Amino acid sequence: MELLQIKPDMTTKEIAELIFGRIVLYKSKEYASVHRSLISLERLSCIQRVQVQLRWRLAAKKKAEDVPRLKE
Repeated sequence: MELLQIKPDMTTKEIAELIFGRIVLYKSKEYASVHRSLISLERLSCIQRVQVQLRWRLAAKKKAEDVPRLKE
């Protein structure tokens, strides 16, 4: 969520590469994990799909304070 506040309209692959700090392949466990998380956030109306190629952006109706934080 915080990544999308800094740079909106990111692909799943771009988000995964920022999180893991290395190149992530589409069929890897890392990519699948990030994709599942993004789908869950979409169901909570926290983010929305922008284009068919799976770009994501923060949903307009959710404020940053209302969004659940990931455990570190």
